[in-house]
Amino acid sequence: MRLRRVVVRLSRQLRRQSASGLPPALDSALGVIGRRGPLTPSELARLEDVRRPTATRLVSMLECRGLVERAADPCDGRSYRVGVTLAGSTLLGETRTRRDAYLARALAALHDDDRDTLEQALAVLERLVVERR
Repeated sequence: MRLRRVVVRLSRQLRRQSASGLPPALDSALGVIGRRGPLTPSELARLEDVRRPTATRLVSMLECRGLVERAADPCDGRSYRVGVTLAGSTLLGETRTRRDAYLARALAALHDDDRDTLEQALAVLERLVVERR
């Protein structure tokens, strides 16, 4: 399907622009924790659509890199929450800046009519994503 191909290619291009040095799964998990955290591993698993053991491994790998830290869950003493460290926040900011700059350059090269059409299509895509959750 054409939409899938375009979305995948754009995602790959944006991933290459990030230059975070992280594998895609870690990059994605760090982004989710940065946007939605602090999270329990179960919450991260649900948001990333992976199993809890996978989320736990992702957290451990990010923790080893100093990008996230664990804290006791105040609601459940058996669990913990994961939040982004200063180093993780800095990396996320740099990554977003590079991706945003890439998109800004690409959009600036489009004709005004194409940008308007893309803006309308974004509203439809946003509804599609929200309705499918």
